[in-house]
Amino acid sequence: MTRAERTFVTRCSLAVRPIDSWTGRPPGGSSLTVRLLETGRKPVQTSDGSYAFLDFADSACTLVIGSPTYLEVRRTLDLTRLDPRMPTVTVSMLPNRAYPPPAASTGLVFTVCNPAGDAVPGAEVSAYIDDEAAIRGRVAEEKTERGAQAVLVAPGGVRLSSGDSFVLRERTGTAEEWGFVDGIDGSGNRLLLGGPLSGVWSRGAKLLPAVRTRSDENGLVIVPFRGQLPPTCQVRVEISSGDRRFTDVWTMEAGNVTRLPPVRL
Repeated sequence: MTRAERTFVTRCSLAVRPIDSWTGRPPGGSSLTVRLLETGRKPVQTSDGSYAFLDFADSACTLVIGSPTYLEVRRTLDLTRLDPRMPTVTVSMLPNRAYPPPAASTGLVFTVCNPAGDAVPGAEVSAYIDDEAAIRGRVAEEKTERGAQAVLVAPGGVRLSSGDSFVLRERTGTAEEWGFVDGIDGSGNRLLLGGPLSGVWSRGAKLLPAVRTRSDENGLVIVPFRGQLPPTCQVRVEISSGDRRFTDVWTMEAGNVTRLPPVRL
């Protein structure tokens, strides 16, 4: 076979698309290290800021993203769930203490400590905005199916994007369920979910902006919210570490990063 007759075929097994959780855009001014634990091959960076892994043979992998300005990402992926024509995963990068908040950012900053005042690293933090003016969409189906991995929505003033978390709540009830946008199909009104719905949701149920993050090695927590928000809004917060748990409702101002007193677990 001559050199001219040789043919090399490569296949994109996984494309990782990082986005900044505060801006919704690809991270800027930060050197990301994107790798899979199962291979020493480096990804190819594409023109849209994604990282493409070529000719990866396994059906599952562990994605690790390191950065000087974002919390480390470590996520197990089932590649068989991805569209083989475009096997893309969007990863929302959460800020760490070295990240300078963009102008007019909205968010919360606080530390988590134990009763003795020592930092609690790795505490799990869940927060969502409970305000009608902050709705990111409503369920557009008559009823969702239990176990559904996609949901049709009527978008709100600010659309949810791939990589975003949200909370589902009925219009009049207090029941809630956390969800994650894994992708967007069709006209942008069908959200592909990161996991199956555990509840059944009626038409009009609201999708509220939400964040899930964790405390760093010094107990610091940064909770970033993106998009248009009411001037002041209520944020429902839950913090847990082991068997210790804290819940509260805090008031936040749009366009400000609010620093709060330490939370003692």
